[in-house]
Amino acid sequence: MVQNKQKTAKPPKLLKGAAKEPALSKAENWQKVKIKGHVISDDCGGYEGLIGLEVLKDYDASLVKSSQKRTTSRNPDRERKLKKKKRKVSKGDEEESSESSTESESEDEVAVAARTSKKARLAERHAQKMQKLREKREKRKELRKQKKSKGKENDNSEESSDEHAADRFALLRPPPSDDEAEEVAKAEDSADQQESSDEEAPELVSIPTDEAEDVSAWNGLGVPASILRALGEQGFKTPTQIQALTLPAAIHGKKDILGAAETGSGKTLAFGIPMLAGIMELKQRNIRSGIRKAPKVKGQQPEPAADEHELTPPPEELDHVSGASDEESDAEEHTQRVQTPLYGLVLTPTRELAVQVKNHLVAAAKYTGIRVAAIFGGLAVAKQERVLRQCPDIVVATPGRLWELYAQGNRHLGKIEDVSFLVIDETDRMVEKGHFEELRSLLKVLNSDEQKKHQRQNFVYSATLTLVHDLPDHMQKRNVGKRPKFVKQSVDQKIESLIEELGISQPKIVDITSSQQTAQTLTESRLLCPIDHKDYHLYYFIQRHPGRTIVFCNSIDCVKRLATLFGLLDCNPLPLHANMIQKQRLKNLERFRDSPTGLLIATDVAARGLDIPNVEHVIHYQVPRTSENYVHRSGRTARANKHGITVMFMEPGEVKSYVKLYKTLERTEDLPLFPISERFLGAVRERVNLARDLDKEELKLKRVQSERGWMKKHAEEMDMIIDGYNDESGSDQDEDPFVIERRRNRLRVETVRAQLNALLAQPIFPRGFSFKYPNSEATQLATSHTQSAVETMKAAIEDQKQAKKDRNKRKRNA
Repeated sequence: MVQNKQKTAKPPKLLKGAAKEPALSKAENWQKVKIKGHVISDDCGGYEGLIGLEVLKDYDASLVKSSQKRTTSRNPDRERKLKKKKRKVSKGDEEESSESSTESESEDEVAVAARTSKKARLAERHAQKMQKLREKREKRKELRKQKKSKGKENDNSEESSDEHAADRFALLRPPPSDDEAEEVAKAEDSADQQESSDEEAPELVSIPTDEAEDVSAWNGLGVPASILRALGEQGFKTPTQIQALTLPAAIHGKKDILGAAETGSGKTLAFGIPMLAGIMELKQRNIRSGIRKAPKVKGQQPEPAADEHELTPPPEELDHVSGASDEESDAEEHTQRVQTPLYGLVLTPTRELAVQVKNHLVAAAKYTGIRVAAIFGGLAVAKQERVLRQCPDIVVATPGRLWELYAQGNRHLGKIEDVSFLVIDETDRMVEKGHFEELRSLLKVLNSDEQKKHQRQNFVYSATLTLVHDLPDHMQKRNVGKRPKFVKQSVDQKIESLIEELGISQPKIVDITSSQQTAQTLTESRLLCPIDHKDYHLYYFIQRHPGRTIVFCNSIDCVKRLATLFGLLDCNPLPLHANMIQKQRLKNLERFRDSPTGLLIATDVAARGLDIPNVEHVIHYQVPRTSENYVHRSGRTARANKHGITVMFMEPGEVKSYVKLYKTLERTEDLPLFPISERFLGAVRERVNLARDLDKEELKLKRVQSERGWMKKHAEEMDMIIDGYNDESGSDQDEDPFVIERRRNRLRVETVRAQLNALLAQPIFPRGFSFKYPNSEATQLATSHTQSAVETMKAAIEDQKQAKKDRNKRKRNA
């Protein structure tokens, strides 16, 4: 119903035909009155000309009276009499008699008006919709109460009825004043904060799902329930060693972490889980302190307090009540995005690693509502600016593109000074001199404020963080005398320099790297051969031991040459190097992941951090320049306690680099030799040589065509005609040397390609060939023509040990 519209010095006018009602309680002190003005709904629609109505189940349509002109015929004399009677209503004794005499007539007129008015029907429909909404709200409140008080009696029925009685006239309330609106907003925020804190508080013990048994090993580490649920879906049943050692100190103790662990040990989640848990805690703290309110839905109006006067606003206030427009809502969203802080920043050395880290964090934050974005070079700047406009909570980036967008004045990246979490992945590579100069500029910005610097939590991880190199040769030559000028840096000195450069305060240092710096499940080997024979041995290995293989080279030219050569040998190689466009690099990585026998030929761009599942073989086509590169290259296989093998192809000119590498890794024994059967290398050489010849002939043909095109282009510019060029079928064609050479090259290319295809159609290794004893002339075992490289190498190592024992016995007996 509608309360009296207050007027000065005039009592309220009652509807005709409205009988006296008994005295109501304070919560229901309503009277049936006629209101001058408009009645509006929640969606800001107007019911012009209607009188006050009650939006309830017992809604009475007879209370609706339209102000529009009625089509029914009326007697003017009768209307005059009615007006006179209305004037006499204000007098006390005549009020009841005048209402009783005209009761039946007014009820008939109002009923006809309610049936014929479309707006009345709209009001009824709206009342039904509002009633359904109230029922849904009541159900939600009951569910919340049941969750809060399990095992207790619910005696809140009277309170829910009072709330319903207070909220049933929400349609007809006037807009609250500014002071009242602030009080109402504070009350609503406090209620929402209590509900959200009860519902979204991270439970650190267990989760009520079917996957609780699978992730029970994570209990006690401080991982929130929402993150545990995502980890269970990803199949991470137990934490790794680095995760179990660092998570409690990072989540509970808020300590800076400096971790060194072997490749494939789970370092991404070791820094990702504490960062996600910390952001969830910061968001809840901000909500409680009122810094950032929950976003409002478009068109949703704040509910006024129950103590407000529920009066229909006058017409001059209708514009104020009509709700916010789309432009205002967009402006609110923009201001909310501007106020959204940047919580975490992750820096990686390569683009592919940035994409991988971003995907891992997104999977772990599936049920947390935390948004993650990747920013790196090779893609359009405009697209990445659009991503940053969404104000992600975590930004994973490479230093170059991040500094470029920061220098351009990006709003969201302008908040990096206030980040609460900083991660530097593969730190030893990032802080090398001569590399990533943008990182030093970013560190100056991040560490400019000492107070924010100490409040920030830092994570530093790498597989070769504690690896120390020997002094270069030119420094060792100058260290002559009792007091050397240059001293080899120790592990503690290296860590102290990192702590000082990155601005870390009192970190927890976790070093679980083994003495050999590689995984325990990795089988290492080497292969001695001339530089021209590396292609033979590589093709031999790929054909004999099929599987997902990565071939690492030291230069881009080597990658291009091998990709062309093995493409002619039908090995379907996928190149990956820094000169490729970023889309093609990501596409080749996806194809390599999808192929169980894929061949990836890459530079050291793919050496760090890439988590490609089920990589069985890693081939070092050239000896790595540094020991860090060897460790990270070899770490692409034997990940997550799976077995893998790495083979280093070494020619005589690379022996010096090999010795220096293994001295840095503190190895005492040489790598075992990988077994190769010379018996079948003849067929391998024949195929590889034909592929090389085909490559040369195709290159000659391209050169002739390019020269011919260049000559034709300049001849056309000078309006000259070249004899024999336009008429290839005539006799003049034989006199043209360009055409003759082109025809000869085409014939050679077709001939060599036919020979190569014929050889590729034949198997190299027979079905009955065994590689367990490749140099033995004994009876061959009936095995498959393919075999696991790890098993082959293990068998060869056992044979070498047995042969060594036999030699020692012979020496003793002699």
